[in-house]
Amino acid sequence: MSSSRPELKFSDVSEERGFYRRFVNLPEKPFTTIRIVDKGEYYTVIGEDANFVAENIYHTHSVLKDCKVDPVAAKEFKGPQKYVTVSPQVVSNLLKTCLLELNYKVEIYDKQWKLLKSASPGNIEQVQDIMNLSMDSSVVMASLKLQFNSQEGYCVIGVSFVDTSDYKIGMLDIIDNEVFSNLESFLIQLGVRECLVPDVSKNENVAAEVKKITGVIERCGSVATFVKSQDFSEKDVELDLAKLVGDELALSLPKHSNLALGACRALLGYLQLLSEQDQMGKYEIVQHSLEEFIKLDASAIKALNLFPQNQSRSFTTPNVPNVSFGGLDSNRSKISSLFQLLNNCKTNAGVRLLNEWLKQPLTDVDKITKRHILVEYLIDQLELRQMLQSDYLPSIPDVRRLTKKLLRSGNLEDVLKIYQFCKQIPEITQLLDSFLNDDQISEEVKNLIRMVWLEPLLAQTDPLSNLKEMVETTVDLQVYEECNEYMIKVEFNEELASIRQKLDALRDQINAIHLDSAEDLGFDPEKKLKLENHHIHGWCMRLTRNDAKELRKHKQYLELSTVKAGIYFSTRQLKEIASETAVLQKEYERQQSALVKEIVSITLTYSPVLERLSLVLANLDVLCSFAHASSYAPIPYVRPTMWALNDKRKTRLVNSRHPVLEMQDDVAFISNDVLLDDEAGNFLIITGPNMGGKSTYIRQVGVISLMAQIGCFVPCEEAEIAVVDAILCRVGAGDSQLKGVSTFMVEMLETASILKNATRNSLIIVDELGRGTSTYDGFGLAWAIAEHIAGKIGCFALFATHFHELTALADKLPNVRNMHVVAHIEKGEQSRSDSDDITLLYKVEPGISDQSFGIHVAEVVQFPQKIIKMAKRKADELESLKKFNGDIKRAKLTQEELSEGSKALKILLKDWVRQLKEQGLENPEKLSEQESQEKIQELLRSLTQKATASNDNYLKYLSETLL
Repeated sequence: MSSSRPELKFSDVSEERGFYRRFVNLPEKPFTTIRIVDKGEYYTVIGEDANFVAENIYHTHSVLKDCKVDPVAAKEFKGPQKYVTVSPQVVSNLLKTCLLELNYKVEIYDKQWKLLKSASPGNIEQVQDIMNLSMDSSVVMASLKLQFNSQEGYCVIGVSFVDTSDYKIGMLDIIDNEVFSNLESFLIQLGVRECLVPDVSKNENVAAEVKKITGVIERCGSVATFVKSQDFSEKDVELDLAKLVGDELALSLPKHSNLALGACRALLGYLQLLSEQDQMGKYEIVQHSLEEFIKLDASAIKALNLFPQNQSRSFTTPNVPNVSFGGLDSNRSKISSLFQLLNNCKTNAGVRLLNEWLKQPLTDVDKITKRHILVEYLIDQLELRQMLQSDYLPSIPDVRRLTKKLLRSGNLEDVLKIYQFCKQIPEITQLLDSFLNDDQISEEVKNLIRMVWLEPLLAQTDPLSNLKEMVETTVDLQVYEECNEYMIKVEFNEELASIRQKLDALRDQINAIHLDSAEDLGFDPEKKLKLENHHIHGWCMRLTRNDAKELRKHKQYLELSTVKAGIYFSTRQLKEIASETAVLQKEYERQQSALVKEIVSITLTYSPVLERLSLVLANLDVLCSFAHASSYAPIPYVRPTMWALNDKRKTRLVNSRHPVLEMQDDVAFISNDVLLDDEAGNFLIITGPNMGGKSTYIRQVGVISLMAQIGCFVPCEEAEIAVVDAILCRVGAGDSQLKGVSTFMVEMLETASILKNATRNSLIIVDELGRGTSTYDGFGLAWAIAEHIAGKIGCFALFATHFHELTALADKLPNVRNMHVVAHIEKGEQSRSDSDDITLLYKVEPGISDQSFGIHVAEVVQFPQKIIKMAKRKADELESLKKFNGDIKRAKLTQEELSEGSKALKILLKDWVRQLKEQGLENPEKLSEQESQEKIQELLRSLTQKATASNDNYLKYLSETLL
């Protein structure tokens, strides 16, 4: 593998020494930064970074080579160094891995180790052309300026965010609690990839809080970057924004706080936006409100499986029946997330918008209803949807990416893509308008379609007509359609027309020479004697090497070169014409290049119009995708009835299903009803066996609520859904050993965030709370947390647990209702087996499950029978002990009575054992069952006599219990 890779080459020893010396003298860097050298035709990586590339990109160390360091340069190195060369194609994959998957930073240097480009997870502008990718989501970077109020116990965070791909800048203030749950919601809603945080390591009072904030940032899949505190000054930032926005009036409303402005200045400096003149006037100030969207925590993103995980945690267990209803990771399939399920989008802009909507479910019931109406219309209009998804939307280009490319290195090909896009807009509007003639469509629906789709598209028709006219006037569309070549019309420029006329005349001469040579040599000009425009020789002719002997019989032909494809040759006249043609062609290209630049520049002025059109079509694309998913589900989805915030608090789902799990292969999903309201109970405690479906049941409620609030139909037969302002989850158990955070600590951090963030309108999903610590502590915490949520917060909550004692909360609070997943146990005698058989029915019904079935599940996965029997015996012992201790407590015996009674019982047992030995019964196991029963009865009679004679309350209680 390594033999086919280029060597790291230098022109002389001096260059080699300087290269390595400068490498050694580079400043220290964190291991999460990768340094790459651009050598022109290839890239190279040295040292530990080379090991990283070998392991993560090539997955082999065979690509590594030894640095050929001379003795003088070797003294600079601390040890033997390796390097790896990387092709431009592979460096694209390297950048994606570092920036998008691992949250690393990248620095690209020239041969002299001068920094050319740098990139981080939130700032990929400088390397996006090298990466050559269409993003599924926007790359958003944020900055935080902090102000702590220790007396009041809250923190004000000035936030600024920049989306360089969409040219958007936003600012807001977040008032947060000690667990920074509002900041977490903000990071998730915008999908922030990198966050600037002031370096306050010298301030011990603030450092602990900043550490909490960085933990929140990392939990949201973002990366925290520390910058100097002085970079967060708000000085002159409004002037800088005026340059970027291009309109000082845009800054007059609303007024931003000094905290937000300071955060914005740090962000503008880090991204170096003001150093690029082509960025001036392109940005707009946007507003973001946390209350406009559902608050999601990082745990909810994972628990609801909204997006594909970077690494699969799925596993398969041999010889296990279909028990996939117990959790999302127990069955592997192509569709493993809600994003994949709903992503039937045909445009890149649509994919990005779907990604955004999943992180920003709406809380305004009017906006939600409008989306539902449009999805219902697209479901009913099957022909329209199919035409859009098959004929129109797939050919819509990625306008955002095209305009970026035009800005950097645009050419006529990109201009023509935009021209084709412009031509499609009237066709799409005509298509949408034609389907509105149906009398069965209500006026409400027609008006909504006009407002959301038709009018925004028609509003841009006039500007687009000017752009189309410009392209048709300047670009030779006939040549493009016939030859797929991109040329300026020769009639557009007199000088260009003159050069083209000369080139055409020379081309006629070349064709004549070609035909004369074919006749002279006796070869077919179409099949044997080829006329080619060689990259070195210019216009010349070619024969195969087998036919070359005929060529050498004629002295007027000049051989140019011999390659595998054949022999290139020419004549003196053809060489002169080819030389003149090359000069004219360069002049033509120079003239055309100047005109192309002008056309590209004019096209770029239409970027705002094109972006607005792209957003309208992205909206149409996503709603078509929702309609497609709703129609082609195993059982079609239904439109839910929505209840607004602070309105009727009721969620009723009839035969609800988990949308992702029902798509798995070989799964016949068991549907369940859900009812949450203030009268019937808004806090459900779900008990039942492992793998019985508790986790799926509580998660599908969260998924269905989120689907409804992004505007999609839901997997139910009937659905009434109360809008929630937050979906907060505490599911699964995981620790982070590298960060020193245990499973229990993760559990408590997530639960603390829920308790701080939840309101009466929230939805809380809790799965197995308290299992990260001892049974008694865990139960105590679970009870206290459940009681607080049900009694104080009063929001919708689903609480799956194995603590059966928790079900007693329903006796204490009227809004708590017990549910259980049903399982059928068939005893060993009935099933003709030594062990009991369990059948998981996956149905959730009212009531309490009185056992956990953990041992039965162990039997299902075929634990060794010896272990199963021991487990049953120990479980019975613990159950008996628990029952006995409970009875003791209910007897209300004092500690003194228990102590005296235990001593008397020991004496009684010792006397009984001594009597057995005197009777020659030292080995009781030899007794028959009847003899054993007689001896035990004698012992119990002795216990009764002793209790009566001594008036011992403890012995009395034992005799009454045992007899």
